[in-house]
Order: sequence, then C-alpha cells, then structure tokens
Amino acid sequence: MRRIVTVEEDGCSKIAIDEEVSTATWYQEIWAHDDVDQLGSDPGVVPRELIPEPGQTRWRMVSLPPLRELEAEMDELRAEGIENPRQTVEVDADGWHKTPTLDYVLIFDGPVELVLEDGSVMVQPGDTVVQRATNHAWRNHGDKPIRLLAYMTALR
Repeated sequence: MRRIVTVEEDGCSKIAIDEEVSTATWYQEIWAHDDVDQLGSDPGVVPRELIPEPGQTRWRMVSLPPLRELEAEMDELRAEGIENPRQTVEVDADGWHKTPTLDYVLIFDGPVELVLEDGSVMVQPGDTVVQRATNHAWRNHGDKPIRLLAYMTALR
C-alpha cells in the first residue's frame, strides 16, 4: 500500500512522504494524531499504543488472518504463557473485545463476519462499519487474510 502525505512549507504545498507502507505486522499504522500535535506525525517516528488516548486518533490497515490460523496462533502463544499477544485491550478466547473508541471501518477484502452480542452480520468488500465502543469480534471464515481500513477516534 502506498502512503502519500502532504505538507505546507514556506506557503507552498508539497509531498512530504511518498512511500510503500510495510505490511509485516497484523496492523500497519498509516497516520497518528495526538492532541499535542495539530497535524499528526509519521507513526514510523513515534512509538504508538494500539488504543489512542483521549484527543488522539489512529488510522491503520488491519490484516485479519483466517479464523483457524488465528486460533492456532493464539493457542500456541497461550501454551507458552503469553496472554493477549495481539492487542493491548482485553480480548477473550473467542476474540471478543471493546475499545473506548469510535471506529470508522472500511472492508477491503472479504467477506468477514462482524459478531455482536445480539447476532452477527456478514460484511463485504466496500461495506463500512461505524463501531461505537461496542463489544464485538471479527471472524474471517475464508482461507486468506482480509484487510480492514480503520480510523479510530478515542472517546473522552
């Protein structure tokens, strides 16, 4: 995925960053905005927590592996005594989690199942989800990783 970031210098708009974004991890930070930095900063320069603090935002591409691969990976890591290796939020054995964020999600690949406490819905490529700090889980029933583009805004 290519990332282009603009900047204004000396009254002139120009390209500040034009690069391929690495997809080596299960999520790739595209941009980060902290309340102390009005325009945000390159996430490659500043370490970031998974969940933004109040006043902060995160824009990231998430790669969700097939459910059977994810379950096998989690079982293996738990057997080694490593709990919750993929996130810094409370996630149960079935992938349920809740973050104190308002998330705007665009489904790139799919289908993927969005599971909520009262049921689930299959979302397709091009579908969008507005996740309003609710308990949920994502399930990729396919045989290839799928990508979700997520913009997370921390709630106060």
